[in-house]
Amino acid sequence: MRFKYFSLALLAASLMASCDDDDNTTQDPPKEEKAYVQLHYDFNYDGNAFALNQNYTTDSGYTIRYTLASFYLSKPVIMDDADNSTALSPEYYIIRPDVMMSDMGTIAPGHAHMFNVSIGVDEATNTEAGSTGMQPTDFTDANHPLAPQAEGMYWSWASGYIFVKIEGEVDYEGDGTFDQTFKYHLGTNEFRKDRSTMIHQDLSDGDTLKITMAVDYKKFLDGINLYDEVLTMSMGDARPLGFKMMDQFDAATTFSVGGHGKK
Repeated sequence: MRFKYFSLALLAASLMASCDDDDNTTQDPPKEEKAYVQLHYDFNYDGNAFALNQNYTTDSGYTIRYTLASFYLSKPVIMDDADNSTALSPEYYIIRPDVMMSDMGTIAPGHAHMFNVSIGVDEATNTEAGSTGMQPTDFTDANHPLAPQAEGMYWSWASGYIFVKIEGEVDYEGDGTFDQTFKYHLGTNEFRKDRSTMIHQDLSDGDTLKITMAVDYKKFLDGINLYDEVLTMSMGDARPLGFKMMDQFDAATTFSVGGHGKK
């Protein structure tokens, strides 16, 4: 009889241990597969390295220097070949000549067909007309690109973001004295440039898609009369020059695939 009870107790203990083992066995969650997206910047003057406060020569023989060159990028998206889109993150970027690269988050591995991004701020967010419009003082995070910026990227009097802000000086005689300033403050919704670039890359888990945005600041001024076409705030009588300079910036900007590989 004792043997019978002992056997039953042993069986019960064995069953309890088996249940404990089942309870302690956990399944690892499936690994999320992802590919990374980076936007690299190539700022140049006719193919040479570009920097603020450095002297350059125009085709007219003038000496110029840029003292400010900042712009916004917004709403980057990767599209596959079935026109499915994946929004990248963050949504907004303030870009200056010392910015080398922006991490734009991750996408699912697969075929990356197109890269879309806007030069400027989207209409819904730009305070000028957006029902969900924002202004710099709305942001408590001082590091947010749409928060107040040192160079002033928002028109309080015009209620809207400045999409591209470029300033500099011209020395006409090459005597070391800068005779004239140029200021191009380009914005309002009609100025935004939406860019699409063919990517056509197959990405595996862990790959990094590298895209390059190049801006040639010599090309930006190609054909510009630096005696007369030197000032626009995109408003009033200078609005046509604003559109012209935004087209100049767009033409000076190219996007290309910089290859991909493991991060």
